Amino acid sequence: MFQKICLILALLVPTMLQAATFNPHKIITDDDLTDYTRMSFSGIQNFLDREDSILATYTTTDIDGAARSAAEIIYNTSYRYRLNAQFLLATIQKESSLVTGTNTSLLDWVLGYGVCDSCSKTDPKVVKYKGFAKQLDAAGSRIRDSYLADLDADNSTVSGWGVGITKTTLDGVAITPQNQATAVLYTYTPWLGYYGGDTSVGGNSLLFDVMERFFPNRASDILYYPNLSLLQDYNTGTVYKLERNELRPITSYTALLANYDPSRIIAVDSSVIERYDEGDPIVVPKFILIQAPSGGIYLIDSDHKKRAITSAAVFRQLGYNPEEVIPVNQADVDAIPEAAPITEADKYPLGAVLQNAVTGAVVYLDDEQVIHPVWSKSILDNRFKGYAIHPESPDLIASYEDGSPETYADGTLLKIPERDTIYVIDHGKKRPILSDTVLDKLGGYESVLTTNKAGLKLHETGKPLRLTKSKTTKKKSK
Repeated sequence: MFQKICLILALLVPTMLQAATFNPHKIITDDDLTDYTRMSFSGIQNFLDREDSILATYTTTDIDGAARSAAEIIYNTSYRYRLNAQFLLATIQKESSLVTGTNTSLLDWVLGYGVCDSCSKTDPKVVKYKGFAKQLDAAGSRIRDSYLADLDADNSTVSGWGVGITKTTLDGVAITPQNQATAVLYTYTPWLGYYGGDTSVGGNSLLFDVMERFFPNRASDILYYPNLSLLQDYNTGTVYKLERNELRPITSYTALLANYDPSRIIAVDSSVIERYDEGDPIVVPKFILIQAPSGGIYLIDSDHKKRAITSAAVFRQLGYNPEEVIPVNQADVDAIPEAAPITEADKYPLGAVLQNAVTGAVVYLDDEQVIHPVWSKSILDNRFKGYAIHPESPDLIASYEDGSPETYADGTLLKIPERDTIYVIDHGKKRPILSDTVLDKLGGYESVLTTNKAGLKLHETGKPLRLTKSKTTKKKSK
């Protein structure tokens, strides 16, 4: 019923970065190997879905005996051994082509670990590595606990590769690794391959190409976007609302236009999307009434969750008309997360914007029955798009508990005429933006809202928003 977002909206989508130049002495960066914050569990699953990979639906036994999806096993390996999941996925593709390929006989040998050209897969020394999860765990352990540990200890892996040490590959090319990651790659696969080595071999030339194809914009200097940012994957067109460090896909074009400003959508590469876990989808607009095929009526709250209206009396008390109820198919109803039902005790169950019928002052009544003054039309337009304004008596408004004034919404870019500094609101604080690069990533100067000193002072000053190295605490898999 609700139109789905399937095409990129009318956005100026950034041009994809040109692929990096191949350097046989520095195949990938150290962060490309070890930055385990690059992909969340949801990011890995979404990547496999996007590639239409057989691994997207593959489930098998993990090393602890539990049944888990391929995405979860890859994520747990990444977290356990502090290795970049992008690197693990690229190595899977290099060794078995199972990100895009369909040869299920290779699932048990997905990384080719423990299998040499002259080895038999029935050899007990090889069989112990048979199995998707065993392959990931064994390779992860060897890279972290052997190769990288040895490089840290004495700059030499088990086969003699080290940073600044010249050694010849099996296809006869002298290589001097410029970083640990490259020494690791040649230890794992001692072939240069078709970029200057044996043209019949993929080797590390193939690993480079796969990384560039799958993850072309994987730089370690990234921006952690402010809360409530609207991000659009410019590879898939999907729009997300960033909320509490999760991305909520907005699957309804109607919901997007009804409740959000499309001009605030920021186009980003899939690598940005893949850093976050996926939250509950946004399926329908806020503040509408929907009816399930079974007859149940729900009010959609400000968090895009459905709240059951418990009786006809409650429906009448809230002042709704039957004509306002929209029939929805069961699949859409089931996709909407549920919150507490609405009872007769709830006059304004979703909170409300109230206007003093005598003075004209506007306040916001939150869902805990606390009143917050709205001091300017600028804040009203910014914070309460889609809200009806309810005239109420001064006595009723005075009966509620007083709270702090309302502020600008998270994700808003702000400045005042007297100063050049631009701020972004993040978790209620104003964070200075100190570079044009960061401002451009947030939508550019044309997205900045001008306010006055009083409006700016409503927000405590936070730390500047900067590009940063992607070293954060990881989320556990679901």
